[in-house]
Amino acid sequence: MLPRDERRFKTADLDGDLAATREEFTAFLHPEEFEHMKNIVVLETLEDIDKNEDGFVDQDEYIADMFANEEGGPEPDWVITEREQFADFRDINKDGKMDKEEIQHWILPQDYDHALAEARHLVYESDVDKDQKLTKEEVLDNWNMFVGSQATNYGEDLTRNHDEL
Repeated sequence: MLPRDERRFKTADLDGDLAATREEFTAFLHPEEFEHMKNIVVLETLEDIDKNEDGFVDQDEYIADMFANEEGGPEPDWVITEREQFADFRDINKDGKMDKEEIQHWILPQDYDHALAEARHLVYESDVDKDQKLTKEEVLDNWNMFVGSQATNYGEDLTRNHDEL
């Protein structure tokens, strides 16, 4: 991991002084949030998933990153759906594999707001009466979803007093 972290640090270190400013350290920790770090995110993803080291992610490597069929039985429906997602949306040029540009489109989609998507997911899953508002009871009834969510800082924000609650 050291060479990987060094490569990431050098990319984050915009002034090249080998000392991280607050902004540079934030880029190191959260490279997906910084334009100059996006190539590192793509490269690290490729290195993690590309098991045959051909410089691409094929459908089997894509699936293997999420699911290991150790029992040898039929694939679950969600895996079949992911195979379809790969063929229909991930493999944009239809060559059977994702190149770096396709990987970037997959993991760093344009105009995608992660916080908004997570908030919508939490409301969708927890809003029992579907009024688009969460009551204290709805949050408490689904506490496990909220403590596992980045939107609540993994539950830490739920312990603080909030006027909106």
